[in-house]
Amino acid sequence: MGQAQCELLDCLCGAVVARGRADSRQAAIAVTRTAKATLEKGAMNEDLTRIKQCENRIEETLWSLEIAGENDKALETYRAAEAELQAFLAVPEQPVVAEAQRVLAYCLMREGNVLRVMGRPEEAGRLSEREIAAARASGDSIALARSLMSHGTNLLVGGNLDRGRQLLDEAQYLFASGRSRDHRQGLGWCWIVQADLMNAGLMPGDARDVIVAAGNALSVLLPITNWPGIARAHGARAQAHERLGDPVAAERDREAQRECEAEVQVQPDRRD
Repeated sequence: MGQAQCELLDCLCGAVVARGRADSRQAAIAVTRTAKATLEKGAMNEDLTRIKQCENRIEETLWSLEIAGENDKALETYRAAEAELQAFLAVPEQPVVAEAQRVLAYCLMREGNVLRVMGRPEEAGRLSEREIAAARASGDSIALARSLMSHGTNLLVGGNLDRGRQLLDEAQYLFASGRSRDHRQGLGWCWIVQADLMNAGLMPGDARDVIVAAGNALSVLLPITNWPGIARAHGARAQAHERLGDPVAAERDREAQRECEAEVQVQPDRRD
């Protein structure tokens, strides 16, 4: 083999070795990236699991303490959950942040409700604004609509009609934009809130407007058998019929209300 051929062979061999080294480096980088992605995914799933556990504790506190009137204990538990959720807002994974914001909005809603029951409406009002901000940041339309409905209702009860109605209208629009059970349930309860507020004289509207609102609620909630909402709508409409001097129609609604309340006892569903 001539010198020129040997030099060419050496060059080719050197190129192959260099390419092999480069391929090895690329393979090592790929393995490292895969391992890192696997670890990050595992950490993200762990975070999401912890957030779900936090949400479950909030739900259990609602039923075991808040509804039972143990307001101090409920508030303490909700605030502990809030602190835990706040820690997730600094993580880099957007799915974790969004989920933490969604559950945080729910937690702040429950805190605010307890504070209102305890006669601390100003603190509750400040929490409501934070609740809406968290719900918006979550990107979850259901969470946002629920927050808007809650805060809007409280503003209407407090006499802030313009702002309260604005928030309630936005909530109703968001609920009406979807077809899921949660969307339909929220829309039905929006109508119920309006019927109740009109019956109480806290929102413009007469007895006939109440009948329309309650009827709208029933048309949405009956197909999904949301018995608590159906019972509430019948009760609101019965009150409106009584105001109009129609005891027969009122009694029909009262009877339907009693039947639906019996269904709630037979088929309890906490999320309803």
